[in-house]
Amino acid sequence: MLLSRDNLIVLGILTVITITYFAVVYRIQSAAADEVSSQRVEVERRLQIDSEQASRVPPMLRQIEKMKRHYNDKDWGQRLPERRELAGFLHEIASGLSQEKLTNQFIQPGNPSQSPLYNCLPITLRFEGDFLSLTRFLKRVDGMTRLVRIERLEIEPGEDTHAQILQIEMGMNIYFTEQRTRSEQ
Repeated sequence: MLLSRDNLIVLGILTVITITYFAVVYRIQSAAADEVSSQRVEVERRLQIDSEQASRVPPMLRQIEKMKRHYNDKDWGQRLPERRELAGFLHEIASGLSQEKLTNQFIQPGNPSQSPLYNCLPITLRFEGDFLSLTRFLKRVDGMTRLVRIERLEIEPGEDTHAQILQIEMGMNIYFTEQRTRSEQ
């Protein structure tokens, strides 16, 4: 069975059209597939980065909960009170100095400084005593309910070197959250 010339021409044209169609469609499809593939790689990369960042969240949440338990509102209000409450603090310091038999006490509050979140009141202490009494006093300061930071500690030997008395000067800060009104500033 022989095909006629017209049939062969039609068959040739159909073959050329089919090959051309597949070549064009294949190129378009390949370009689209490459585009989708590169987008998929980019999305997987971003997903990996986001996953790594998200993996940090649970430990951070545990740390936040631990800090909340450590600094509960009631305790924090005592450690960083709203007002200066200087008299009670000075009494507590003077009492600690006396109980540790530290003598020639001088306590001088300074001028408070203000920052956006808290205020700071510097206090200078001068006293005399032996080294063990000083360490017990520092331990008392560390155990105070109120937040206290020792900024400076100067220790010099006293005049009587046989008695092992030290002359001590200490600078400390106490903190409070009281905000001044505009009329007070």
